[in-house]
Amino acid sequence: MDTNQEKPPLPSTQQVRRHSRSFTFDLSRIHQDDLRIIVALSSLLLAGIVLTVLSFALKTDGIVAIVLIDRQSPLYPLTVQNILHVLFVLGIGEVFVRLYSASDARNQLMKNLIGHDGGQHFTESELKNIQQRIREDGGEYHRHLHRLIHRVIQQYLATGSVGDAQSVLDSSIEYFQHEITLRYTMLRYLTWVLPTLGFIGTLIGISIALAGTGTLPNLEDHAALEAWIGNLTSDLGVAFYTTLVALVLAAILVFSINIASEREQSALNETGQYCLDNLISRLQNQPMHLPAPTSDR
Repeated sequence: MDTNQEKPPLPSTQQVRRHSRSFTFDLSRIHQDDLRIIVALSSLLLAGIVLTVLSFALKTDGIVAIVLIDRQSPLYPLTVQNILHVLFVLGIGEVFVRLYSASDARNQLMKNLIGHDGGQHFTESELKNIQQRIREDGGEYHRHLHRLIHRVIQQYLATGSVGDAQSVLDSSIEYFQHEITLRYTMLRYLTWVLPTLGFIGTLIGISIALAGTGTLPNLEDHAALEAWIGNLTSDLGVAFYTTLVALVLAAILVFSINIASEREQSALNETGQYCLDNLISRLQNQPMHLPAPTSDR
């Protein structure tokens, strides 16, 4: 056996990192619309698993099971409480997408796609290089940073005016703010539908409770009268639990939405400030090349 045979060279650190990244699941490569669908389906699956675990873990006649999932209902698992929990988990999943969007926007700023060069004005070739850089990094420009840089540079290359580029930046940020607001449409609907379903569940529970007490017992039979009143108050208590659960879930969801909205708006403001400091401030107005006047003979 030849012991002097050369061994294959070990892979470099960059090759190992590049190879390992190919096996990682990168959420940043998924478009937000596709990510919303994936998270929504995962939320439905998670809600089903949690409700199944609760139905087996909690005592059927326990107060926790009655309040949270209405375990004693003859319609279980199709109870109002379970529907509320499913909608709540869907809302939390959507909040996760919004928080991830804000975090991803800040991560894009860390890449420094524009670059720093001591405040030197950009040349046309440098601007085209930046466009190529964001084209390779941003795919179809579904991120605000990539879209802002692309639009500003396109406008500047077309007109040579810093004022026009600034106007494009301002109008794009205003458009993106409206875009962020539209992304919360479903969440706003969920914050409305949760307490609404809670009140509907309470009305249904009151109707069932009153329907079950149509026959009044003998008033002289104290034991029967106490049992009748006890059943009535118990059914009414279960009816009001749906409103209690709905209001608590809605309060948690509204709190989460406000946090996500503030972070997304803050990330957009930071993105606009980054483009203003590192792109707009390094542009200069280009002279207009007018055609030479022709003399009439």
